[in-house]
Amino acid sequence: QVASSLVRKFERFPPMVLRALGQAAVGLSASNIENSISGQDLKAALPALSEVRGWSPEQSSTIVNKLLSSGYQILDGQSLARLGSLVAGLNSSTLRSLSPEVILEAIKLPEFVQ
Repeated sequence: QVASSLVRKFERFPPMVLRALGQAAVGLSASNIENSISGQDLKAALPALSEVRGWSPEQSSTIVNKLLSSGYQILDGQSLARLGSLVAGLNSSTLRSLSPEVILEAIKLPEFVQ
């Protein structure tokens, strides 16, 4: 509730605000993510957003879909691992389209395994 009330104070969420929110970013609604954050801003804030714990399936899916539609590509294990806590937002067809090598590389990375 605290996180939700905090994010209601903002109309826009540039990367600086997203990074500053830290864990409170979990208070962003799917509507906030869809309508108030550009895909480029999500990409720029990905290192911070990928560390947030407690994303709902709708939130993580909205973020990941917006990232992918903005040109984010999962070409190797590193780019998959960069999604961090948002990896749950990958839909099954996207996961199936990844090569086994990408998955194998990612699961060797300690930050991904966490």
